Amino acid sequence: MPTGYRNYLSLKHEHKTIPYGGIGEIREDGDANYGFKNIKGNNRLLDTIPELKSDPALMALVRAINAPNTGIFSIGCVSDRYKDKNQFRHSGYVEFSFNSKLYIADAGHYFPLFFNFDHLLEKNDYTVKVEFNWSIQPVTFIDKSVTGYTCTIYLNTYFVESEKAAIKAWEETLRILGRYLGNIPIEHTDYIFSI
Repeated sequence: MPTGYRNYLSLKHEHKTIPYGGIGEIREDGDANYGFKNIKGNNRLLDTIPELKSDPALMALVRAINAPNTGIFSIGCVSDRYKDKNQFRHSGYVEFSFNSKLYIADAGHYFPLFFNFDHLLEKNDYTVKVEFNWSIQPVTFIDKSVTGYTCTIYLNTYFVESEKAAIKAWEETLRILGRYLGNIPIEHTDYIFSI
């Protein structure tokens, strides 16, 4: 029986397009938008993503997703730290897609990823107090003339008593997610972005 974490799946009906622009303008939520960058299989481009420079755990997760041997690629990410009185927590997200023009057409293909990750958490007696919200959303990759779905995993650790404990929870959360997503194999070669 899981203790501490929540892992759930949701649908977002708002259609989005990729690539999306951004030059660092501040959004309503306080985060900056730097736009989409295709970094699949090119670790040298990781250093050009401002959201990753201050968060080594998020950098490791995005690196794992975009490794040449995975069947997925990242679309966007962000992380934030919060302090409320004497309590601390982290939150953020990572958005990714299967790297297959035909495979992304069916939103149901993301369910096994969610389901198997839930089993992984249970099998490992995962006790970090965190919420994983897997959100599937319709998308069009404009430059590729491909329409389908992406998946964003929103991550929210619970408030804890120290900043050190909040950082530890965040790092453990991104580590297990990175190990899992970094092992999603290439099963289709009708790539959206070549490797």
